[in-house]
Amino acid sequence: MLKPNCPNLAVMQLARIVNQLHRIGISHSVDCDALPPPGGMTVSQVATIGYLLLQDGADVYQKDIEQFFKLRRSTVSSMLSTLERKGILLRQPVPHDARLKKLVLTDLGRQLSSIASQIFFQTNELMIQGLTPEELKSLSSILDKIEANLSKADI
Repeated sequence: MLKPNCPNLAVMQLARIVNQLHRIGISHSVDCDALPPPGGMTVSQVATIGYLLLQDGADVYQKDIEQFFKLRRSTVSSMLSTLERKGILLRQPVPHDARLKKLVLTDLGRQLSSIASQIFFQTNELMIQGLTPEELKSLSSILDKIEANLSKADI
């Protein structure tokens, strides 16, 4: 049985951090009224738009989103359908493989991607403020190891 104060359980600390990141989300990072329609976006949707932006024009497919964010195929498929329905991205067929659909931001998607990048950079700056370059390097290394450990769980 867990005691209410479990400061040494890394999973509890990470859960608190994830909850804080979700709470910060769009509403604290940018003025929601400044968002063009469709607004009301989830963190995963904004992260996907940001990911597409950061790929700098490279071809991106659903499988890339699944692997990068470590999400199930059904979850990503549903999210992409929502983004497509909102007019934020298109799934374009590619000539070399009829099964593949390249993910391409629409004009609205590109507009939202600049807001997404603003959210990511502001949130990143908030998270790392006060950390030394050495601490940042250690943090990155530790997070890589945690991610690798969790990947072994194959859930």
